[in-house]
Amino acid sequence: MKIEIGDTPGFTDATLTLEGPVAVLTLNRPAKLNALTLAMHRALLRAIRSVREDDHLKVLVMTGTGRAFCAGDDMKESDPRDGIAPPEAETELAWHNIVREMRAMPKPVIAAVNGIACGAGGGLALAADLRFASDDAQFADIFTKRGIAGGAYLLTQLVGTAKALELIFTADFVPAAEALRIGLFNRVMPKAQLMPETLAFAARLAAGPTQAFGLSKWAVYQAAHLHLNEGLRTEELAKLCSLRGSEVREGIAAFNDRRKSAAASTPGH
Repeated sequence: MKIEIGDTPGFTDATLTLEGPVAVLTLNRPAKLNALTLAMHRALLRAIRSVREDDHLKVLVMTGTGRAFCAGDDMKESDPRDGIAPPEAETELAWHNIVREMRAMPKPVIAAVNGIACGAGGGLALAADLRFASDDAQFADIFTKRGIAGGAYLLTQLVGTAKALELIFTADFVPAAEALRIGLFNRVMPKAQLMPETLAFAARLAAGPTQAFGLSKWAVYQAAHLHLNEGLRTEELAKLCSLRGSEVREGIAAFNDRRKSAAASTPGH
């Protein structure tokens, strides 16, 4: 069963389908590596809230089509040379609202990482409660390549401060096996098995004690050093400040020109 989540009828860049008590939210712009537009941010938020409010749905699975889970925000919407005020601030706050909804949902959220997950797309994967990945999946906190402050909160919670800073400073891609070793991924498997195994695990959770899972999820996240909103406010401030600077303009322009950024170079690149 398919649920309409777009602003307009026929929206297909993200889809929500129901498989019994399991909801599957799929990013569906494979030609653009599932890069997120502002319309997709709105659709994701609408979908997650819909799953949260439906008592018949017990688990949310997020995945992508094609060779990427999600390659971050669509930079074509943010090119400073197009004469249109870029929507970075609105997109950034919309993304953080998605993260808040994922974490506030008293139901398990599983990211089935089918390929590249970087930038805001990597953040979506990190915001999930569990991450199952294909053996060709890769993760990168790629923000500093575009002159934007890194994704500090979620990454630090999973890998610790020193490793988080290494990944932020270098913006290097981490292959699936290494991501499993450092705790970014929970499980890694052949790509053909990713969705069957993820859905089978989701069905197992859907048959379990929903209230206990919800309360356990709440308790685990409260146990973090910083509460979610405190950490996200800190990250929001850094990102919104960096979005006002010249480095982000050069970083996005270089990305769209397919060249190395002069203002946002990183070690090893």
